[in-house]
Amino acid sequence: MPDNGMNKHALVTGASSGIGLSITQHLLAKGYRVTGISRRGIIGQEHALFTPVALDLANSKQIELTLKQLLAGNQFDCFIHSAGYGEFGSIEQFSVNRIERAIQVNLTSALIICRHLIPAFRARRAGRLIFIGSESGLNAGRKGALYSAAKFGLRGFSQALRDDCASDNIQVSLINPGMVRSPFFDGLSFAPADNIENAIAPAQIAELVHFILNSGDNIVFDEVELSPRIKSINFSPPSQASD
Repeated sequence: MPDNGMNKHALVTGASSGIGLSITQHLLAKGYRVTGISRRGIIGQEHALFTPVALDLANSKQIELTLKQLLAGNQFDCFIHSAGYGEFGSIEQFSVNRIERAIQVNLTSALIICRHLIPAFRARRAGRLIFIGSESGLNAGRKGALYSAAKFGLRGFSQALRDDCASDNIQVSLINPGMVRSPFFDGLSFAPADNIENAIAPAQIAELVHFILNSGDNIVFDEVELSPRIKSINFSPPSQASD
């Protein structure tokens, strides 16, 4: 049954796959209007409360143009940044283009979107922002230099933004999940092991997002860390990624 999401409008990135798709579907089920940003724009099925926006977050100019258009015709109550992908290996293995794209999609895009959203939130003295970080933003690991650089940056951004916006009644939260069973691992040389206790389900993160959005105005969930009960990884031969 719809809850107090009725008449609330969420902006979600990465809305067509994995965590972002689960968040989108969960919020729609709770009565939220959702504008979902993804490269494909679709979520697999039509929904009366869903507005798809096809946007490549690697393109800064297109982000700016799209956000200006969206804010001209919509009032958003919350923003959930779920878009991102993993690049793993030694830093010298990546071309400059791959480095720039990874940082742009995983980090810079969030900064640009917030640059446009925050003034509207400040003017209304209301708004909630939730960033989907990673355990890689807490502890960097072998072959994770590029991905951890982006996620550490996202963590620092959320911490600073939380302090900057607190007096305007804008709440900023960061969720740092461990391994999530999602298409994130497609094309990578590792993935969580097969048992249910070896990975977090995207729906569990969606439930947490909804819980945070419905928390009281007097508190903020600064950071939430989630881990599979048993950490176990399956490895496979590395795929050959291209620029």
